[in-house]
Formats: sequence, C-alpha cells, structure tokens
Amino acid sequence: MALILSAATGNFNAGATWVGGIVPGAADEARASTTHTITITANVTCTELSNAGTGTYVLNNGVTLTANVTNKSLTANVNCLTFLAVSPATASIVGTCTGGSVAGATSVLNNGTGALSVTGAAIGGSFSSAAGIAQASSGTVTLTGNATGSTGGGAGNTSLGTGTFTINGNVLAAANSGAFNNGAGTLVIVGSVTAAAATGVSNVSTGPVTITGSITASTAAGVTNSSTATLTISGGTYTASTVANAVTSTNASSIVRASGSFIHASNGFVPINAPKFILLTTPTLAKTRYALNGSTTYVDMFTADNSLGQAAITDVRFGTVYASGALTGVAYIPSASSVAFGVPVDNTTGTATLTAADVRAALGMASANLDTQLADLPTASENADAVWDELMSAHTTSGTYGGRIVRSINSNNELQLTGSHHAAADVHEFQAAVIQSVAFATSAVTLFTGAMRTELTPELTEITEIHAIHGLDIANALTVTPTSRTSGAITQAITGDGTTNTVVTRV
Repeated sequence: MALILSAATGNFNAGATWVGGIVPGAADEARASTTHTITITANVTCTELSNAGTGTYVLNNGVTLTANVTNKSLTANVNCLTFLAVSPATASIVGTCTGGSVAGATSVLNNGTGALSVTGAAIGGSFSSAAGIAQASSGTVTLTGNATGSTGGGAGNTSLGTGTFTINGNVLAAANSGAFNNGAGTLVIVGSVTAAAATGVSNVSTGPVTITGSITASTAAGVTNSSTATLTISGGTYTASTVANAVTSTNASSIVRASGSFIHASNGFVPINAPKFILLTTPTLAKTRYALNGSTTYVDMFTADNSLGQAAITDVRFGTVYASGALTGVAYIPSASSVAFGVPVDNTTGTATLTAADVRAALGMASANLDTQLADLPTASENADAVWDELMSAHTTSGTYGGRIVRSINSNNELQLTGSHHAAADVHEFQAAVIQSVAFATSAVTLFTGAMRTELTPELTEITEIHAIHGLDIANALTVTPTSRTSGAITQAITGDGTTNTVVTRV
C-alpha cells in the first residue's frame, strides 16, 4: 500500500492536490497534510483516508467513499472527515472509522443537517473524546455495523447533536463507552450491548435512547442514564454482574421502559436499577438467583399468570392519559352534563352521534324536515269537507244534528216550501231555484244559524283546536319539542321511545 500525501488544499480527484500529481487509488492510503482541506466531490475508493496536523477531508452531497477513515493527527479537535451538507443531502461511507489519540480527534463527524450512512464499524481512539463517528447537528447518522469503545467512545451524539443516530449492530465497551448520547438527539441501537471495562452505552443529556437487544454488565454497567431522558429497552435479556447492573438510571425524573428477560447475577446486582421502571410486556423470563450452600438457586420473580398489562385504550375514557403517559384512552363516555361525543346506543355496546335526523325520527318526521311535514297538513277547506262528511255519515242518531234533519224512510217523500214559506209534506222533489234566500225571514235565518252554531259548538271547538295544533293559527304558533306540542292553550305530551312507538296525549 502506497502512502500518498496531499500537496495543497483542493479537490480529491485533482492531480495538483497530491504530491507527484498522483491521485490516490484503491491500493493507496491518502493523507491530508497539515493545513490542507481535501474536498471529496465524486465517488472515491482507496484503502484508507488519514490526516496529519490540521489536515482534514470534507465529504460532499451524493458521494460514496469506500475506504477506512482513521484520524492520525496529533493536533487537538481536528476531525479526519466532516460531512457538512444540508438536508436533504446524503452521503455514504463504506469502511471502518477509527478515532485518534488526542482530544477531539474524531474520525468522522456529521456537522450538517443531511443524512450520512456508514457501512462498516466505528471504533473509538486512544483518547477519551476521540470518537469513531460523532454527530454534532440536527442531521442523521446510520451506522450499519458494530460500535466499539476503546479509550475513546465508539459512536454517538455529541453535546450539540440534536438529530438521530442509529446503530444497526452491536455495541461493545472496552475502555470507554461503545455508544454515547451527550446531546438532545435520539440514540437508537438495534443490537446487543456488552460492557467490559467501561459502560456499554452512556446517556448524560436529554435525548432519549432506544435499545433493541440484550444488555450485559461486566465490571461496569451495560447502560447508564444520568439525565431526564426516557430509556426504552426491548427484545433481549438483561443480565447483571456481581459488581454492576445491566441498566442503571440515576435521575429521579427519568423513566426506564422495558420488555424482555431479567436475570440477576449470582450474589450480584439487579438487572435494572431505576427510580421509575415500567414493564411494557409480561417478562418472558424474570428470575433472581442466589448462592445456597455453594449452589445457585433460581427463584421466580414473575409467573405466567402475573400479568402487568394495561387496560386497552378502548376501555378508558377519551383523553385520559395513563401508563405513565404512554397511553391515552379513546372511549367516548359522555359526562352527565354533556352528550357532545355521542349517546349510548343501548345498555351494552357502542355510541352514536345525536343528529338532526335522530330528532326527526323521534318525532315521526324522519323522511322530511318540519316545513315539508307542515305542507302536507290538510287545508281549512279540506278540514271543513271532512267535518261535513263526518256529520252526514256518523252523526245521524236521535238528538244529533243529523238526526234532526227532516227526512223520511220513503225515498219518494220530499220536502218543499210553499209560497207562504211553510213546509209542505209529500213534495216529490226539489226544483231548481225553488228555495231562495228571500223565502226566509231574517229572524228565521238568525234563529236557524244560531241554532246550528249552538248545535255545532263541540264540532267547531274541535275544528278550531285541529286548526291550532297543526300550526295554522297565526296568533298561536305551534311549538314542538321531543316531549310536547303546544299551540296557545292546547298542549300534547309525546311519549314512547321514538323507534317502535310514539304516543301523543292531550294534556
């Protein structure tokens, strides 16, 4: 492998950038010399990218770098390679990223808002703050591979990192954390976490951490959380050691949310030590173990019938937050003073929205609105005709108006007025224009009409009430509620369930 040094600041693919005019190839190590900034604007393949002094690389948008990236500078706070592009910019690195031996000597740093993808490994350097891969922005970093902490941390968010750092691989801590979250960003680990001489994952800021995989403690805890952030772990086994917990959370405001298997070490620590600890599912295995006469004995902490599941959100009142804020009820159960969210359909299931159509159905008006229903009511003339037909057909018994009309059982007998205005019997038939108004004295007309009005008083009252209760009386408007109909002095009560029967009763 040939080592090719940079000759000046410039484009990686330009011959003038390199000593001897030779652009580094697949079998070469390219080194950015002190004061030089090498910009990678197109895909590059070489064995290794390294730097010396203040030398550094800048990775542009849309570029794939296939090379190991190693910080070999002895100058503090110099990154070997930086990605500065803004969202939605993307770039990729295929290779191992290794931190340096002085403070801040990070191998790869995402300091832009774009998305950086690394396929390989992240290895911390020989200094505590010399990370393999770090993020100091609101961008995203996805590492497909393992993160290993030596003296320097393997991979994670720095104090300025607010984006998401995802590790699709395992995390191992040797002399320092394999993964860290020192900012407000989110750290996601899809793999196992193993602590050796140092904590596997360290979270010291407000950003949440999610781990899907097993967590194993050794001489140090597998995961430590000293911030107010939420720690979510799932899908694995959490094993404590004789000197450390698998997971330790020391902040009283922090919450650990976990599912999986919990195993105590023999004569050792509990798997999870936290002020607030929520089980997301019933543990598949939860045992404590202790030494008894030189042997190891297991004692169940949870059994199959010890379910710690929460009530379903469909069984909890709408808007009620429970399970330490993880769940919110969605069942619409209206209070006694409100049916804004619906009313019960029956005494067993469901709710239904109270609509105008429901009200019309309860009043027997489901097919049309009030105006249409009133338009279908009989007119005054139709009512009068109906009253006359009723009188002539039903009111003919003795003592009624119909019963007092002069009639004969013989169809040939007719009634006729004489010239002296007297009724004459045995009249064969009425003749056209025989009975005229002049044939009646004024007093007789008055008596006749008065007697008719007296006799028709009950019927006239009924007609007037029918006129009013159908809303045809201008002076007395018809008022309809779900339980009554009122017009002037007339009141009707409406009862029944509005579905199978409706009863209207005069009050």
